[in-house]
Amino acid sequence: MLQRKNIIIILLVFLTACTSSEIENKEQWYYEELELKELWGYSKGDSQTIAIIDTGISKYGKEIYEDRIVDTYNSIDGSKDVTDEHGHGTEMVSIASGDGQGGIFGGAPKSKILVIKAIGEDGKEASRSIKKAIEYAISKKVSIINMSFGTFKKDDNIEKLIQLAIKKGITIVAATGDYGNNDILFPSSATGVVSVEAKNKKGGQWKKSNTSLYSIAAFPGEEIKSLTLGNGSHSKPFNIVYSTGTSQATALASGYIALIRDYYNSKNITLSNTEILNKLESSS
Repeated sequence: MLQRKNIIIILLVFLTACTSSEIENKEQWYYEELELKELWGYSKGDSQTIAIIDTGISKYGKEIYEDRIVDTYNSIDGSKDVTDEHGHGTEMVSIASGDGQGGIFGGAPKSKILVIKAIGEDGKEASRSIKKAIEYAISKKVSIINMSFGTFKKDDNIEKLIQLAIKKGITIVAATGDYGNNDILFPSSATGVVSVEAKNKKGGQWKKSNTSLYSIAAFPGEEIKSLTLGNGSHSKPFNIVYSTGTSQATALASGYIALIRDYYNSKNITLSNTEILNKLESSS
C-alpha cells in the first residue's frame, strides 16, 4: 500500500470485498442523494471525456469499458500499459463512468474514458508522473480531469498546468483529503479546482473528510460500490467492493459534472469553469 510519506497519497480508507450474490445491479443510496436516475433522463455524459489520473485499470475493467476507453497512457514509463496493480484506479473509473457491466453504474455511464496510470503501487516518481499525466490529458482535449489523490506540499509546476487546463475549458476535480481536518490537500486547494469533500449516508459530512471554507462541493463518499482487482484467475477476474473516502466522492463528482456539461452542450451552451463552480456550490 502507498504510505503517507510518499509525495502523492491515495485516498482510500475503507475496502470490503463482497460475495457473488451482491453483484447484481442494485440501486445504491447515493443514486437518490444525487438524483442520478432523474438526471440520466436528460444526460448520460455522451459528449464528455473524463481523464482518470490514478493507478490505471484492471484487465477486466479495460475489457468491459473497451468501447468507451478512448486512450491509455502510462506517465511513469511512457508506455500504453495501464495495468492496475493497486486497485484504486479501477475503482475510480467504475465510480465515475460505470455503465452497469460488472454490476456497477457510475455517475456518467456513457462518458468517454481516458485512463492514465501515473501512480504505481509504491508511489515513486509521483510528482513527475502527475505532471506528465496532466500534460497528456490536456493534449487529448479531455473535458474533465479526475484526481482522487492529494499531497501535503504544493507543486508550482503542477499548479501551472492546472491553470492551463482550466484556461482550455477542462474541469479539474480533486479530493480534499481523508484526515478530518481543515487543511485540504493539493491539488484540491488550487484556484479553480473543484475541491470535493465526502458526505456520509445520512447526508452530513463524513467524519474523516478534510473540509475548508474554500471547498467547492460535497458528494457522497461512504460505502460507494465499485469494481476492483480480482485474484487473477479466469473464474474471478474482478471483485465488487464498497469503499469510503474523498476519492470516491471525487469520482462521483466527475461523473456528475460530465452530466452537467453534456446537458448544456446538447443545448449548444458551453459553461465556463466559474459557472460550473457556481452550480456545484449552489447545489451543495
